[in-house]
Amino acid sequence: MHTQRKTALWVAVMVTCLLTACGSLLESGKPARQVYLLQTPTAPTHAPAENPAPTLVVAVTAVPGMDSDLVQALGNDAQLSPVANAHWPDNLPEVFASIARHYLSDSGKFTSVRQGTIARPDQWLLEIEITAFHGTMGAGSSITGVVLELQGMLNCNKENHDLSIKQQAGTSGDSLSALVAAHQQVLDAALRDLPDQVIQVCAENGRS
Repeated sequence: MHTQRKTALWVAVMVTCLLTACGSLLESGKPARQVYLLQTPTAPTHAPAENPAPTLVVAVTAVPGMDSDLVQALGNDAQLSPVANAHWPDNLPEVFASIARHYLSDSGKFTSVRQGTIARPDQWLLEIEITAFHGTMGAGSSITGVVLELQGMLNCNKENHDLSIKQQAGTSGDSLSALVAAHQQVLDAALRDLPDQVIQVCAENGRS
């Protein structure tokens, strides 16, 4: 009988612990996580290139602070703050790399486009570093716009060439959906001319 009471007590303690743990994980005061999807811009429709550029290998990184899945805003005091409970589907470099690869491929200007960090001598390598992709704060800590800055290095024909892209957009309101829409706007603008920009830089230095 004594053993049965000890067993019953042990079971009761374990049940209590489990219920307590579950309660902390499902705390009703915690807001639900919200994930926002950035879309691949629609590439302009062109006839297939008769002589497409070589295969383009794309590598994307981000400076510290940008390498996360957080939607963020930068204040006038240089403080980078996460927007409450707003996330991208993955860390920013992975999200941007996927979108850039699809857009560059859809442009039809390259033999193929793939993600990676190493290119063969007959391929081109585009390395992009995201230095800014965040909301910008105005007076009273309100978010008034979004900025996107990219620093790139394009290797083609055995030479390296620097690329720099900066886009800004204002927000159409103070809602989270307006903030995400502004992020999409600067992303679209940054990618719009990227295929032609890559080809022009490499063409000026002769294709291999």
